[in-house]
Amino acid sequence: MRQKRWILGALCALCMAAFGGAGVQAAFAPEVETSYNTAVQGQDALDGLDVSVSETTVSSETNLSSEKKVQLKLSGIKSNFLKASIETLTDESSSTSYYLDGYYYTASADGKQKRAMEREDIWTMINSEIYLDMTSNYLKMLYSKSDGAGTTYYFGATAETLGDYAKKLLTGVGPDEGVTIDSLQGTMDTDKDGHVVQRRLQIIYTVSSEDHAETFFTQALAQFHSNEDGVTIDLPDLSDYKEPEPEEPVMTITPLVRTVYATADVNVRAAGNLSAAVLGGLYAGSGVTQTGYTSDGWIQIQYNDGTTGYIWGDYVSTKKPVLTKNMNGTMYATVGVNVRADHSSDSAILGGLAKGQVVEVTGATDNGWIRVKLFGNIGYVYAEYLSWAKPVTDSYVSNATVSGTVLDASYGSLLVRCDDGRGDVSFNTMYAEMQLADTICTGDRVVVSYSGAGAPYTANKVVDDTRHEGVEERSYSVEGVVTACTSSKLELSGSDGVYRTFDISNTDLEMSGSPRVGQVVEVTWMSAANGVETRNIDALRVRG
Repeated sequence: MRQKRWILGALCALCMAAFGGAGVQAAFAPEVETSYNTAVQGQDALDGLDVSVSETTVSSETNLSSEKKVQLKLSGIKSNFLKASIETLTDESSSTSYYLDGYYYTASADGKQKRAMEREDIWTMINSEIYLDMTSNYLKMLYSKSDGAGTTYYFGATAETLGDYAKKLLTGVGPDEGVTIDSLQGTMDTDKDGHVVQRRLQIIYTVSSEDHAETFFTQALAQFHSNEDGVTIDLPDLSDYKEPEPEEPVMTITPLVRTVYATADVNVRAAGNLSAAVLGGLYAGSGVTQTGYTSDGWIQIQYNDGTTGYIWGDYVSTKKPVLTKNMNGTMYATVGVNVRADHSSDSAILGGLAKGQVVEVTGATDNGWIRVKLFGNIGYVYAEYLSWAKPVTDSYVSNATVSGTVLDASYGSLLVRCDDGRGDVSFNTMYAEMQLADTICTGDRVVVSYSGAGAPYTANKVVDDTRHEGVEERSYSVEGVVTACTSSKLELSGSDGVYRTFDISNTDLEMSGSPRVGQVVEVTWMSAANGVETRNIDALRVRG
């Protein structure tokens, strides 16, 4: 079942205007009626049929359309050795059935079965697909136009003139289904010899249940292929098709009441077979009450609170499906984010997107995920982390690291020529953790961890493993406020703006009592690194 827009109301009005209401059948021109009936019934005089049928049905309520194609081959019409091949393709599925030697062969979930079928019954089944025996008895309007190549017949009917023939047009509809044919019109083309070449039908029918009515418009095209040399039917080996046991029905319905959901747009049919008339349709994600299931794969449902319908079992689930709507374009990651294999945070990670990275999008789910294409693979990203607009570039970096050569080092600042080619970058080292072998000099190789929005960046840590010859230790002192203190550790906010931690386990305390938080003290230590260490410095003296 596919989405398609039709102006159904106008079509209904046009057809009803053309054929009017109930009334006595019009008198046709005798020669037109005779030639029309001769063409229709003349197919019985052929030895075989090769017909392609294409049919589209659309609902006035949902604008969903249903497609069906039938390829039918029949031979032995003039003999008792009738055989047939019927291939049916619909939106739901496909099937191929056969007729040979008085048996009808079908394959289903129950296996390959054959059952006895009279010649008249298979002929009725074939006619229900191609509407071949619609003689003038069922028509209200009939006229023709001829040229050298053949004749085109224009015909129309109403519910009253069609009578019982409506059952053939609406396969599977029972007497209590509340289905009526409002109107029918079409054309039939014959060649110069009077053989049917093509037949077109347009049928409008209504399905009613209680206070609900849904109208459908069906277009059907049957093309009759020439069989001057006879119709050849290559049947497969049918020996593995078995007759059901006498007590075993051809199809059983097991009661089961529960709510199921359509996993795709799906037809609702009058019976559990692909040739049954369409009674409606369900959109993907729609919930419906299941009342049972058949032994050959169909789900029986309660449709529109009053009609029993059937949908193909492959298109339903007891779990409400996640639906994806197709779309095209490119979006941008607003943050660094994972790309997952499915629309769930529990699914496998296929890769990731960096902030600002562009990605091709192909759809959006109804549970908040975007379907994307990444390196040729389909994945999903949570929608909150993608934007159609390219994000504004954020220059702030957090915990980045760079290596390079020192161009200049002074107390509280550092200039480094970076190895990554970005050039010379300056850093504020006032609050950095300094991990130095002894001191820091021009030409040293350093690794700087930093944050910030631009130069000078704030250095968090500077590592310099270079050892310099001739560097001697000397004493350094700084005054500051104690921010934390234990018997072995003192943290100091220095007057030079640097926070340092000192090990005071073996330190001379030139003060009354131990240091306390908020007290102003002076700390002295020995350093070969120009006194720029900041962590775990062995203090010589603390004076309060």
